[in-house]
Amino acid sequence: MEKILEVKPGETILRQGEEGSGFFVLKSGTLEVYKDDVLLAVIMYPGTIFGEMGDILGRPRTCTVKAKNSASIAYYPVDSLDELVTANPEIAVKLIRTLASRLDRTTQKLIDTARENPLWSTK
Repeated sequence: MEKILEVKPGETILRQGEEGSGFFVLKSGTLEVYKDDVLLAVIMYPGTIFGEMGDILGRPRTCTVKAKNSASIAYYPVDSLDELVTANPEIAVKLIRTLASRLDRTTQKLIDTARENPLWSTK
């Protein structure tokens, strides 16, 4: 079920546009998230889940993730997602919290943008 991968600095873990086949959990190291070759985020906290969006939505990967330095990551194949969350409910809770946190950040960014741009204002 879980497969541990050791990646080298600069190595691509997943690529924007490719079909998802599973999701990942950072064990150690630092990763960089790119969208259209623009650095969007850095993943540095062990336990951070990434690469799940395409699998959950049935869409291609939305970002490219590369190792900034040597990193260890756990890979979970998508075909075992149901089995995984049944056997490990804490993974399901972590996925829900991860998605809720991302939705909250996106909503806040939208609110901030609307406040900064009078054309978006409803007043």
